Amino acid sequence: MRHIGFCSLFIIFLYTATSAQVTESDRLFKMATDFVKERKYSDAVSIFRELAKNDEHDAQYNLAFLISAGKGITKNYSEALFWAFLSQLGKIEKAEELTEDLIDIVPEKVLKDVREKVLEHLLVRFDNRDRAVLTELGDFYLLVLEEQDFENAYIWYNVASALGIENSSDIRDKVEKELEPDTIVKMQEASRKRYEEFTEETVIESGKTKKTMEQEYES
Repeated sequence: MRHIGFCSLFIIFLYTATSAQVTESDRLFKMATDFVKERKYSDAVSIFRELAKNDEHDAQYNLAFLISAGKGITKNYSEALFWAFLSQLGKIEKAEELTEDLIDIVPEKVLKDVREKVLEHLLVRFDNRDRAVLTELGDFYLLVLEEQDFENAYIWYNVASALGIENSSDIRDKVEKELEPDTIVKMQEASRKRYEEFTEETVIESGKTKKTMEQEYES
């Protein structure tokens, strides 16, 4: 079993926005990284946690690292793994190494529970019509599970492709090559349902807007 070495704290110090581009999120992220430099870890954890809840993946990684190191909060490998998985799905490269180390530490049952919580979190974002989560859901089935699930991955990449999300078509087509023809047809039907779920609210809102405009015109 491998163990994580925490002699040197690796935190993402990502703050390159110009003064004209600075957002409240940028300001908070910089504040948190400054707290880390000052060894005020508990203050950093509080800020990174709030940013992580808003699906800011660099903050998710930093939070995972601090929790796994027991800096500013007690160690909790399952919680750290949850945030590390999410940051990995958000394309934070260093997160992959952290998730691998944590996977070696936690029991199999805990690992299964964390994976389920990650999927639940992603599906909530889907319900909230978060476009960015579509490819992350596809990646979940290829990167987070112990064994790759090409069928479910195909569903999400197909939806992402239909909505014009960058690079999703290429990944979908690669995944399709791993599936049998009859399976492809089934997954395409399943992805159509997911696509309609995702776009339904927008269609309804558009209908309401049109009706309102017609009523105003008639009046």
